[in-house]
Amino acid sequence: MGDTTPQQSRARLLSHYSTWRDPDGRLVVQTASVRGPVLGCLVPTALVIAGSSLIAIVGNFPGMFGLSVLALLFAAIAVPILVRQGSRLWALGSGSIQVGTAFGGMQRWSNSSRPARAIVVRREIWRNRKGHTGSTDFVFVACDRDSRVAVLKVFNWAGQESRLASGGAGSLARAAPTVPTASGPLVVTTNATLMASVSEAVRELTDVVRGELQVLVTYECGEALQRPR
Repeated sequence: MGDTTPQQSRARLLSHYSTWRDPDGRLVVQTASVRGPVLGCLVPTALVIAGSSLIAIVGNFPGMFGLSVLALLFAAIAVPILVRQGSRLWALGSGSIQVGTAFGGMQRWSNSSRPARAIVVRREIWRNRKGHTGSTDFVFVACDRDSRVAVLKVFNWAGQESRLASGGAGSLARAAPTVPTASGPLVVTTNATLMASVSEAVRELTDVVRGELQVLVTYECGEALQRPR
């Protein structure tokens, strides 16, 4: 259902997420703006189209128009995905979570809340093709059976920076907003000591979600299947 109820004043988190209370008193959490990743997609696309079109016309290479078509196709696929990532909402109550989306002033929520069993902070260690090491930190809400709701994902490039994963894991990964750097991005642990190694943005959001859901936090660590480039 759509909901155009005026929102209360928002609080900004270190993760660039925002929070406010809905009329039922639940805490609503919204993802960060994806303006940076969207521009990071559109600007190179525009440059490729302009450059290839110029070569095709001035250099009399009609085949270069195909590059323009490919660039447009990439943007047509990537931009809606990025916008969708930046429109997610979660309404947190005591022991329950409801997932929604926001477009402009309109909010659309799933039909019902889901029981929240635990919060899962997970780290995945990775090494990319250029030899850079780092990790990806996740904050999940574990619901029924094996299902999880992903709330936050942060890339940590060891010795460099940490960024939200709202730009995706590929070429747009570094177009996403920066967050406070993880203090120990390569630490491997499956207990509460992991919280001392993740980004302060991860710790803050975990505390916010735990305070509302009133559930325990569990920890996981493993190797990443997908590495940012």
